[in-house]
Amino acid sequence: MDYSIYFVPTPIGNLEDMTIRAINVLKNVDIIACEDTRESKKLLNYFDINKKLTSYHKFNEKQKSEEIIKNVKEGMTYAVITDQGMPGISDPGHILIKECIKENISYTILPGPSSILTALIASGFDNDKFSFYGFIPKKNSDKKKLYDELEKENKTCILFDTPHDLENTINDFKKIFPQRKLAITRELSKKFEQYQIFKIEDIDIENLTLKGEFVLILEKNNLEKNLDISSYKDEVLKMKKEGESTKDIVKSLKKSTHFSKNEIYDFVISLD
Repeated sequence: MDYSIYFVPTPIGNLEDMTIRAINVLKNVDIIACEDTRESKKLLNYFDINKKLTSYHKFNEKQKSEEIIKNVKEGMTYAVITDQGMPGISDPGHILIKECIKENISYTILPGPSSILTALIASGFDNDKFSFYGFIPKKNSDKKKLYDELEKENKTCILFDTPHDLENTINDFKKIFPQRKLAITRELSKKFEQYQIFKIEDIDIENLTLKGEFVLILEKNNLEKNLDISSYKDEVLKMKKEGESTKDIVKSLKKSTHFSKNEIYDFVISLD
């Protein structure tokens, strides 16, 4: 084989999305490192692939990466797969790739199914630039930091969410950016696949099916795309008249706009 380690994407729902190349790689490597051996066996059995499996998940990724590198140096070949989708994005794989680069181990990434791109394209939102944020955090403090970023984000945003958290997420979005659009996609490539696109303030949670795996596509912040910082002249002058310091004005505008701290500071002092 040409490489020591192959990172192989697996179907996100429909087994027919498995490529011929991916099947051949899995049949020819010595060992398959997989996120959940029980889940992976369903896929491997479907394609009549009988190979040695080793568990490789987020809880043992660092230790297992070292083991894989050691074995590869002794001549073994590996394929790395996850339960669904592309290894290395919100799934194990990234640490091993970094180790491969560090140790000069040959590796390759096979193209294949991706829930991120599938949902993004299905949304119809601008996709010339986009930001991927992964799973919405559980802790309120982390959630607030994320929402502060999303509020000012001028690129389409991609997020993962779970069925039992989605209702709270929608309620949060309604408070923060009710005018933006949200594509709620679920069960991509599966039997009950759905693409639903809403203006956030109009979402009726009662009519959503809170089952399956969700990818959310949040429309970028369009409110300020045509605004120049000079549009805030009257607001800044008003704050100055009320006795607010330059520091407080900069802090206030930084929180509510997409402009950088330096841009705001230069503009504020230019009005002195």
